Amino acid sequence: MFVCTMLCGLWDTAQGRRLHLGSCKVNIHTQELRHHFQHIRQSMISGDDHKGIRLLRKDMMHSLQATESCCFLRQLLHFYMDKVFINYTSSHSLHRRTTSVLANSFLSITKDLRVCHANAQCECGEDAKLKLTGIQTTYDKLDQASGAVKAIGELDSLLEWIESFQHH
Repeated sequence: MFVCTMLCGLWDTAQGRRLHLGSCKVNIHTQELRHHFQHIRQSMISGDDHKGIRLLRKDMMHSLQATESCCFLRQLLHFYMDKVFINYTSSHSLHRRTTSVLANSFLSITKDLRVCHANAQCECGEDAKLKLTGIQTTYDKLDQASGAVKAIGELDSLLEWIESFQHH
């Protein structure tokens, strides 16, 4: 019994945690994402010149209906890939490599979410659209470099929100 429990735990870790985003079910390796993010987290937070501004407010993300979480996550990951990671520049090779790994991980997740969207399991309601528009509007008020550092520095909030959908 102990061996089975250990093997199942290792399999679960290797495969990522199963997330239930409304009726969409995907595996996301949040521990791996956190591991990579930890390499640059402190630099992003200390490099944030706009600490009084929040892009990813926890209350805003947690107030989303579960049925809209798939759509919101899909659009938010696209926002990170299309605006944030593209506009991030650093002289530190570790930072560039880490953001590249995170961007590739986000791309992989969006591919899984695209399948849910194609199967009508990823509902895009008005609330999710409004919240994402609010994030983008706030981001666009910052210059590109500052906005990118801020958004990357707030990945903790995104990862925490994603982890709230894990079913153990």
